[in-house]
Amino acid sequence: TLAALALGALVITGCATMPSDPEARAAYLEASDPLEPLNRAIFSFNLGLDKAVLRPLAAAYNTVLPDPVRDGVRNFLNNLRTPIVLANDVLQGEIGRAGETVGRFLLNSTIGVGGLFDIATELGFEFHDEDFGQTLAVWGVGEGPYLMLPILGPSNPRDAVGLVGEYFADP
Repeated sequence: TLAALALGALVITGCATMPSDPEARAAYLEASDPLEPLNRAIFSFNLGLDKAVLRPLAAAYNTVLPDPVRDGVRNFLNNLRTPIVLANDVLQGEIGRAGETVGRFLLNSTIGVGGLFDIATELGFEFHDEDFGQTLAVWGVGEGPYLMLPILGPSNPRDAVGLVGEYFADP
């Protein structure tokens, strides 16, 4: 029994060392989570916050407001975000999509009563969302390691920087 335990311990510790082969080492480093202790702590915080506050608030929101009102709120907020989407369309060089974004905004802001109704989708202008994290990716910025953000959830450093930019640009 003692020999089997020693052999098992040897096998397990052998898996925990970094490989010496360059290709295997690159795969190991790619799969590694250097922020794991921090991510686990933030995940625990998020889980507690979700159970204690966010889930009851969401349930109350769903209970109190009927579907058409929730749809109107979502449509209005999506319409308010249009300048951010447009800026990212342009920064990514997606001029055709930028034109669609302007068209959606004009239709929803006028016929859609300030964005409460999504008339543009009914007319064939599909909703799309762009953010600064995606723009940074188009510009060649790597995503970096997995990162758990407080309240916001899973992300990566590139998208977290994009969120900061959006915070200051969001109406």
